[in-house]
Amino acid sequence: MNASLAIAPCTAVVYNGRHFEAIDALPYQAPIGPDRKGRLAVDLLRGAFQRTRSGVIRGIPARSVRNALFSQRLEYGLRSVVYAAQNARRWAGSYGRNASPIDFQHGDVLVLLDSTWNVDLTRELKRANEAGADIWVVVNDLIPIQYPDFAPEGSPILLDRWLRRTVPYAHGLLGISHTVAEALRDHLERSGIAREGLRIEYFHLGAGIETDSDDEAIEDAVKSVFDAASGPVYLSVGTVEPRKQHALVLDAFERLWRLATDAKLVFFGRHGWRSDDLARRVRTHPEFGRRLIWIEAGSDAALDYAYRHASAMIFASRCEGFGLPLAEAMKYGLPVIASDIPVFREIGGDYPRYFDVYSADALLEAVRDFEHERAVGSVKRRPRPWLSWPDSARMLLRTVAGGVAG
Repeated sequence: MNASLAIAPCTAVVYNGRHFEAIDALPYQAPIGPDRKGRLAVDLLRGAFQRTRSGVIRGIPARSVRNALFSQRLEYGLRSVVYAAQNARRWAGSYGRNASPIDFQHGDVLVLLDSTWNVDLTRELKRANEAGADIWVVVNDLIPIQYPDFAPEGSPILLDRWLRRTVPYAHGLLGISHTVAEALRDHLERSGIAREGLRIEYFHLGAGIETDSDDEAIEDAVKSVFDAASGPVYLSVGTVEPRKQHALVLDAFERLWRLATDAKLVFFGRHGWRSDDLARRVRTHPEFGRRLIWIEAGSDAALDYAYRHASAMIFASRCEGFGLPLAEAMKYGLPVIASDIPVFREIGGDYPRYFDVYSADALLEAVRDFEHERAVGSVKRRPRPWLSWPDSARMLLRTVAGGVAG
């Protein structure tokens, strides 16, 4: 029983390759830094595949070859090989622990909090279902299906197959926003996956960075980005990948810099998928290290410092399931310039300044308007309340457990 949440007893479980087993703490995951230590096997395979594919296309530039190498099925097949090896290792390791399977009872509620695209839980979901447990599945977004060109290689097929395996056993699906829930409802109907009695609800993620570090522990390189700035510092938080539109942001700032401004642009996030060309553009940019900064492996303490010392945040995504940096920025009172997409309207309301998601000119205009207001002193930090992580947990539990959350 967690008294701080005032909820019914909960048991954390993990799939060990054979069955769900109870755990006391989540497994440790090594941080992923710019030196690539701790990278996932699928990330390493993706990088090797992309380099090989680029080399083949340069040598044999035929359209048929290009189409074959960019096939989602080929990319899905490569991922499947890696996941099969990972699952075999997980399965073999489960015998060394002698862990007992969870004994599902009638009235239990099983919540799949994280995407399990890479494992087939059909047997365990069927076992829970037959025991009388309700199964709820959290869905972060449908971006791989809605915007396949923005998604990691092979993930559109992975997501579709995961939904087809999981939905038949689910009591309900939980989007992390109303926007995701509505997209789910539409997709399930159009794809023929929907079934009678399936509930589709949503909850909101919490926000708040917990760090024990004081400012003295922050890397000098991070502090100097903000402390030594002679002009405004614009922060863009999130993995560097196509849908975040870092390229559009950089387009706008290249035009801004030609106007002799001292504004800095700071990308805070790791190097993600389908973004090698952008990463090369950033690292070889004439302003890199001066007015263009990339904090690729920043800690939570560094992110907290960035939120507290930046002038504004730019959130230019084409699509999101929720948009956690928006909620975080609001809690800090950090002004936000955001793309005008439905989920940002849902989460941010009237807090951000919105711009046309497709237009670097519109972003440039929004930034220049912000700088004018900042120059005349009309820009103030006004923190906007948002759910804490315990609040988010209560919201989820009230939905899945019929009010057991306090």
